[in-house]
Amino acid sequence: MRGTLTTIAILAAAALAYPLSCAVRPYRDCWVCKGSGHHRATGNRKLSRPCRWCRATGKRLRLGRRAWNRARRIHRDAT
Repeated sequence: MRGTLTTIAILAAAALAYPLSCAVRPYRDCWVCKGSGHHRATGNRKLSRPCRWCRATGKRLRLGRRAWNRARRIHRDAT
């Protein structure tokens, strides 16, 4: 019983902490270019091209922030 309550408390804290962290830091480093904005060609260290996943910015919206923006857009369009 005690372990179950602890698990529920930890999950509740995580459920509250993730949206808060998405509000504070909505962007994360791109997983393809690792934040540089350029994707290196395989086998050649000197060749690089702009990263198409982050559009050469090096940053991408986090999943939670993307969901929040979509929910706000749906709400705004409905009212």
